[in-house]
Amino acid sequence: MEGIAENVRSAAEEFDRIERDRELAVARSRRVIRLSKRVIHAVHVGEDRGGYLGEMRQALEELLSAETPEVLVSAVVQDAMMEYAEASILESIVSEGRVPSGSDLGVTAPAWVLGLGDCVGELRRIVTARLMDGDMEGARRFFSVMEEVSGEFMQLDVPDAIAPVRRKQDIVRGIMDRTRSDMTTASVMGLGMEARETH
Repeated sequence: MEGIAENVRSAAEEFDRIERDRELAVARSRRVIRLSKRVIHAVHVGEDRGGYLGEMRQALEELLSAETPEVLVSAVVQDAMMEYAEASILESIVSEGRVPSGSDLGVTAPAWVLGLGDCVGELRRIVTARLMDGDMEGARRFFSVMEEVSGEFMQLDVPDAIAPVRRKQDIVRGIMDRTRSDMTTASVMGLGMEARETH
């Protein structure tokens, strides 16, 4: 039958190209995720993260350079963008006191939103570290940021078919409840210590 052999070969070549791009995207996604975790760790331990940030941005650009649209919307690429967004948002909050947009970061809206939600958990780590160090003022400052971020995040109403925001909102709600309880306990203990010191 005319055309069938040529068209099948053409489709097979297209599938081969998609598979090559997919395998490359998986490897590049892993690198983005690995560097994102390094940035987050550097934020928590107070290390310089300039080098990691540059590597992370370059890794994302390489990941998004894939020519196959099917690859760019795949779950593995979206997960990498989400991790990248989380690390970038956390670093920007800590160093600049601002939240960069999805456009600033070059990631999709679902990846940005889910990264923002995950950032609440990293902010909790900062708050608890401040509390353990006896830095109540610092803990209050970052808890205030947590409240602002989570307050905006909880207002989102996104169908699960677009992004699993509702599940992430349940997680954020639990994180905020635990952190609020920690803050209350630390405040009460601090007031108790101050009262003993005045007598």
